[in-house]
Amino acid sequence: MLESIRKRLTLLFSGSFFLVLVLILIGVYVTNAQLLNRMELNQLKGVSDRDIFERIEHGEDQFIRNPIYFQLLDASGKQRYASLPPNVETKILRHFLNSNDMTEQVEWDDRHFLLYQRNTEQGQLLLLKDISSTADTLQRLIAILAGIAVLATIVLTLIGYFLAGRAVIPVQQAFDRQRRFTSDASHELRTPLTIVYSGIELLEAEHLSNEGRTILEDIKAETAGMQYLVSDLLLLAREGQSSSKQELDLSSLVQKTVERFQHAYSDRVIHASITPNLRMIGDGHQLNRLLTVFLENALVYSDDAIDVSLKETGTERQLTIHDRGIGIDSDQQAKIFERFYRGDHSRHGTGTGLGLSIAQSIVEQHGGTISIDSTLGEGTRFVIHFPTL
Repeated sequence: MLESIRKRLTLLFSGSFFLVLVLILIGVYVTNAQLLNRMELNQLKGVSDRDIFERIEHGEDQFIRNPIYFQLLDASGKQRYASLPPNVETKILRHFLNSNDMTEQVEWDDRHFLLYQRNTEQGQLLLLKDISSTADTLQRLIAILAGIAVLATIVLTLIGYFLAGRAVIPVQQAFDRQRRFTSDASHELRTPLTIVYSGIELLEAEHLSNEGRTILEDIKAETAGMQYLVSDLLLLAREGQSSSKQELDLSSLVQKTVERFQHAYSDRVIHASITPNLRMIGDGHQLNRLLTVFLENALVYSDDAIDVSLKETGTERQLTIHDRGIGIDSDQQAKIFERFYRGDHSRHGTGTGLGLSIAQSIVEQHGGTISIDSTLGEGTRFVIHFPTL
């Protein structure tokens, strides 16, 4: 559980940092892109009409030092002079000239050009500048910023994992103290409860009045409930501790547990569909307790038949317990695995509210998952998936 908290803290820290870092890097990129594009545009705007017309008169095709191409159109839109890059698509230029845009960036033949137009005394002037080097610079900037983001995220994730580990140390210590207290208290209570229960059984052999026997039966039932509660608390106190897991026949274990309930509740119908010879690594005692919890709940909250199935699905073992009882409200389904939580219908029973919490703990200790599908008035289906060997 604490490892899960540590991972969530790390994910929250690294995720928040990554989001902030991405926003900062996007800001860096946008700022640099705008700056470079503005420099290129200012260079085009800085070309005077006089410079253009002098080059036209002297037959110069372009500005050699920093290639800028140009095209001059008369008032009717007819081209008077053109100095354009090789293989330029004239339809792109025509579309740009017919638009209301003063500037535009276009790409052809894997080259990037910045277009700028303005009106002059001799007609409409179109200026083009090859900005492929600027585009390449921005592409390299993207790669550099992406590398920084990945590297920084990895480093910060490791740092976050370390800091999260330090942060959960007090929680771990408090959890350990609580677990030791629960375990010690459970051990201390088991002996006197056993003595009380044995004493009650001895008193049952005595000749008691009907009223005395009724009181004794009530005491015995309450004592048995306390013994059950102490066992549950002791099992929860051992949550997370290493258990004696070994390879076992899950099919045989489920079959024997179902048969035990069929004999104990001979007036009830429990159907079993179990695929034979399905094996897994696990603690047989805990898995038996797991199935016991679900079968006991199904018998309490349903008067109809109960279905138990075990089958192989891909790389998992799927155990399903389905009853046709009162069902569980959708608002309560997320809470039923909490310790000591009891729904509206279960408050009238004798349970402790620990059964499903114990079941979930057992499933998690075996690397499995548990899901619930329930509808009020129609029943409940618990589906448990265990990994294979």
